Amino acid sequence: MLKSGFLNTLKTRQIFLLLIFAWFLLNVIQSLFTEIGNDESYYWVYSQHLDWGYFDHPPMIALIIKAGTLIAGDSLLGVRLIVMIMQVVFLCVLYKLLEIEDTKENVILFFLVSFSVVMLQAYGFVATPDSALLFFSVLFLWSYRFYINRDYSVKGALLMSLSMAGLMYSKYHGALVIILVICSNLKLFRKPTFYYSVIIALILYIPHILWQVNHEFPSLKYHLVDRSRGFEWSNILDYLLNQLPVFNPFTLVAGIYVLFINKKGDLFQRALKFLMAGFLIFFALWTFKSRVEPHWTIAASVPMVILILREAVENKKLKRYLYKVVAPSLILVLAARVFLMVDVLPIKTEWHGDKQRVSDLHAVAGDRPVVFTSGFQMPSKYRFYTGREAHAMGALNYRNTQYDIWRFDEKYLGKPVVLDFRNDTTGVEPTISRESIFNLKEVEQYQPFKRLKVIPHINDNPLSTGNKNELSVTIFNPYDNTYNINHPSMPLQISLVFLAEIDGKIVREKVPAVSTFETDEILSGESVSCNISFDLSEYPSGEYDVYFAAGTTGVYPATLEKPRKVVFE
Repeated sequence: MLKSGFLNTLKTRQIFLLLIFAWFLLNVIQSLFTEIGNDESYYWVYSQHLDWGYFDHPPMIALIIKAGTLIAGDSLLGVRLIVMIMQVVFLCVLYKLLEIEDTKENVILFFLVSFSVVMLQAYGFVATPDSALLFFSVLFLWSYRFYINRDYSVKGALLMSLSMAGLMYSKYHGALVIILVICSNLKLFRKPTFYYSVIIALILYIPHILWQVNHEFPSLKYHLVDRSRGFEWSNILDYLLNQLPVFNPFTLVAGIYVLFINKKGDLFQRALKFLMAGFLIFFALWTFKSRVEPHWTIAASVPMVILILREAVENKKLKRYLYKVVAPSLILVLAARVFLMVDVLPIKTEWHGDKQRVSDLHAVAGDRPVVFTSGFQMPSKYRFYTGREAHAMGALNYRNTQYDIWRFDEKYLGKPVVLDFRNDTTGVEPTISRESIFNLKEVEQYQPFKRLKVIPHINDNPLSTGNKNELSVTIFNPYDNTYNINHPSMPLQISLVFLAEIDGKIVREKVPAVSTFETDEILSGESVSCNISFDLSEYPSGEYDVYFAAGTTGVYPATLEKPRKVVFE
């Protein structure tokens, strides 16, 4: 119950405005004193190169960050400004969707439950596609309620189409939000105006579809194919455990309780249940295909908050639980936010130390571009904090990223660069700079090689684990410049890279090949032949996915090509 005191002297609307202002102010303070996150810096680089799509995500987050940086500059506040404003709107719309009596106690309960959802708080200041997904999820639910309450009107259909397009431009999970709500009301298919909303949304989405077509569907390949690792029992356990910190375990218990206990409701209530249960079940099933990232289910928090609060108004038992169990957990949530700002924990996180590490690296690199052989995080942070050139090569000990579409490193041809090997310490002497240790290689004249296409003439013939193998390969040069095979700084080296089981562990093996080329250079758009020889005697017989990849001495090889199925015997 609401206690006497300062809050009792205020009107309900004043309490709501006071609490939402306090929430916004907390987010502003948090954003100013929390280092930029790994993904945030990556999306900031998105915003510097606006497009209709990106390797990992649709473009909404890039537009959001761009708008903020136009107002507040390329700063922490600029990156996060619009996200913080969007959450204010999100909370206002979410409160309206409760459709409960506008009392002081209900306002307090609303902020209590909303504040308790950990990732909902995080995405109030962290600029990621999930922030946009939450925003357009609540707008979509509002437009859907308007649509069905206005007898499936044309105006409602138009509002719904705009929010559907917003969802799909925010994150591909937005499609699941739309599908689950539609599944909750199959009568929609008998309403002509519903088709208007779908057609308009699709028309608005055409630019992104065309971007995918023009870039050979990189996002679909990455999310549906490249991220699939097959079934592992640990995926299920990880999924179940990870949902606890995403929603707050005490709030999640209340949400599941309401989902099962509440059997009544109209079409909108049915949509909320479908959305909450559908997200949790869908990604539980996804664990049979691949690992599920914890935050993928965050859209379920929107219907969860509404369902909990609608039930709590009439259910005294649930209301007591919210006050006695959920409310005390807010202390832990606040503590987590403090830990993000202040580096007091013994564990290393992405929110602490990288600003200093980037500064230390810049002290070595100076004006030279830095090319990272793995990871998109540090090159993005390097660009953000220093304003200098950096690129993510994405060698075969990592994965492809948006940097492979941008191809910044092609501008570094012939220029001095610094290569950062991150965790790859093969043949590299550590470089100490101030407080940091790096694995670096300084190159006088850079020559990119990742887009070189190595085509083995292997047919279906097996490779031998008993004798030295000799193969003929063709190397195609897609670059605009002539490729120098015997480059003074980065001579070409062909390698085989594959996964193998060594001493009971699955490891990524690199086998350099001795290469004999028929020429010293590869003209732009031309191919050359090469004979390679290599030894596989250390590896057991079996079928392997083998990459035939280009590289250079001392640098892990890279390619954009898919592996070949090859039998070792």
